Amino acid sequence: MNNFFKASFIFVLILFAGCAKKKPAAEYVAKVNDVYLYKKDFTFSPDTNTAYKNEFIRNWVTTELLSQEARQNDLEKSDEFLELSNKARKEILKTLWLKKYLSGKEISVTSKELETYFNSKPDAFKLLQDAVVLNQVYLKQYDKAIQFRNVLLESDWNKTLKAFTNDSSLVASSTNALVYYYQIGAGNLLNIITELQPNEVSLVIQLQKNLFTVVQALQKLKKDEVPPFASLRKEIEKTFKEEKQKQLIEEHLKELYSQNDIDIKK
Repeated sequence: MNNFFKASFIFVLILFAGCAKKKPAAEYVAKVNDVYLYKKDFTFSPDTNTAYKNEFIRNWVTTELLSQEARQNDLEKSDEFLELSNKARKEILKTLWLKKYLSGKEISVTSKELETYFNSKPDAFKLLQDAVVLNQVYLKQYDKAIQFRNVLLESDWNKTLKAFTNDSSLVASSTNALVYYYQIGAGNLLNIITELQPNEVSLVIQLQKNLFTVVQALQKLKKDEVPPFASLRKEIEKTFKEEKQKQLIEEHLKELYSQNDIDIKK
């Protein structure tokens, strides 16, 4: 059996556990014979866009149709099913145990440790494409956006942002954000950002009705350059903690090796 069918099988096995084989106790979203799908079974927010939701439901129905047909043909009794079920169960148990084990191991890290880690592995953080480091704010009112820009020109980004923290027009903001040019998309905003000089502040840009933005380009970077630490801090911390978790798992495995009777024939 190829990897695709193995992966599909494990997914189906997990999915079966969440399906109710009885009359629905609440309003259901879909059903196939006596198996019901409820909103609580969604792996996403019930408010997710309709197209994605419909695709999820179609996939669920397809899975139920094929799995119920397999049951009717006694595939659950086959040696292949039992073998794969056992392997899938072990993989799930392994995953759940590691999740529980790591949840009890708090990994604290200081900014100095992160900077040291970052400086020790510059190649790991090289850019894959051209990018820009920028500050950006989104506001619902044009006059507020004008006011934000004027204050910024006389002050600095953090102080300006703090002054507008409780303003009802403020929608969102980003500070020292590393953005690839392709993420900006084509159009007026990309053209403006491309033309900005380091630390220059843009004019107020209207993105759509009742949504305006002001951008401050901090640094433009080329492919294979290493971005400044501040623009990658979250990514660096994530990578750092993932490495620490791998080390914890390796140490845990060493303990288990010493505590259990293991014999590997060569």
